[in-house]
Amino acid sequence: MLYRFLRVFVKVFIRPLFRLELRGTENLPEDNGFILCANHWSNWDPVFIAIMMTWPIRFMGKKELFTNPLLGGFLRKLGVFPINREGRDLKSMKYAIGLVNDNQTLGIFPEGTRVDEISRSNLKEGVSYIALKAKCDLVPIEIISSYKPFQKTIIKINKPIKIDQYLSLKSKEAMKDITDEIYKGIYQSRLS
Repeated sequence: MLYRFLRVFVKVFIRPLFRLELRGTENLPEDNGFILCANHWSNWDPVFIAIMMTWPIRFMGKKELFTNPLLGGFLRKLGVFPINREGRDLKSMKYAIGLVNDNQTLGIFPEGTRVDEISRSNLKEGVSYIALKAKCDLVPIEIISSYKPFQKTIIKINKPIKIDQYLSLKSKEAMKDITDEIYKGIYQSRLS
């Protein structure tokens, strides 16, 4: 309920302010139970994605956001859950796999933090691990924005990465190959 209310409220103000435009909706799977993965340049990124989709997205958020009880409680009400970015947070990974297996949409920023340069080395393989374990497809999203008011922001949904083609590979090889494809997908227009 809170998610829907805030989505509408924020959409009324934020969408025109940043001139949000959604492209590539034909690339979205018909069913939920997949992972949206996007480049991450600003704190606005999860807001932009949530506004433009018509269903709730469960985002991972750095655990530090949850140290403040008010902010942490608010984020949990919105469906955000914490992840420890230091080391391997198996509890959060299992939770993420469960969400996808429960036919929900998971939102992840594979870089693990905001970045200011395009580099394959910025991407972590955790999203590939989750996709392999959940046996779900990934949908790369490229956010193209200056993040300045009244300048166009494009949310570009690129072709899904079908997980089936990676299931027969060894785990390390599969995670590397999937992460390579995610990189190409979230920076498609900048790499061409």
